[in-house]
Amino acid sequence: MSEHSCLDLLDPTRRAILVALKRLHAATVEEIAVHCFLSVGAARQHLQTLAAQGLVSHEPERRGPGRPRHRYLLTPRAEALFPKLHQQALINLLEALAAEPAEVRERVLERLEASTIETYRAAFERESRGSPLRGVVAVFEQAGYMPEVDERAGETRLVLHHCPVAAAAAVDPLLCEAEQNCLAAALKETPLRRVAWRPAGDPVCIYLLEPGDG
Repeated sequence: MSEHSCLDLLDPTRRAILVALKRLHAATVEEIAVHCFLSVGAARQHLQTLAAQGLVSHEPERRGPGRPRHRYLLTPRAEALFPKLHQQALINLLEALAAEPAEVRERVLERLEASTIETYRAAFERESRGSPLRGVVAVFEQAGYMPEVDERAGETRLVLHHCPVAAAAAVDPLLCEAEQNCLAAALKETPLRRVAWRPAGDPVCIYLLEPGDG
């Protein structure tokens, strides 16, 4: 059974709450209720069920005097429900490459990167409809990255709320460089810079799209 089907087997409302927590990273019951169009009471009941299933946990959030509010977040068990891209095979490959000379490892990863770019090139172009960023969002959504375009203060950021190769990237961060190069190839003339990175302890990966000189 795939990870997609595991998540899809959940009650639709509880699945929506897990997806909301994936995007929000941690949230109060009130925030979850707003995000999922639920009453606070209904959201609390669903969270209690998810907690009993081991899919969410909570931590106190103190804001001045009075009882602390709780912020809910996904457990590792819930994280495992989200899609992974053949991670174990990739981990095995990276662990095997670790025993090879650095130039061999880099050459193999460069070929893997080039193959990935070529594989997705047609999809990027098909989904772009005149906007390379639109194409990136569509393809990365299908791949399970849960992308979001955040435009504010005159900046455009691409936020990746999930990483389907997180365990493999922990083995070799060069995989993240390949991801960035794939994005750069898809975005063509738009320079980008990574400003948040999961392996460095950030909750998400974020790329800042920088306007070209022209």
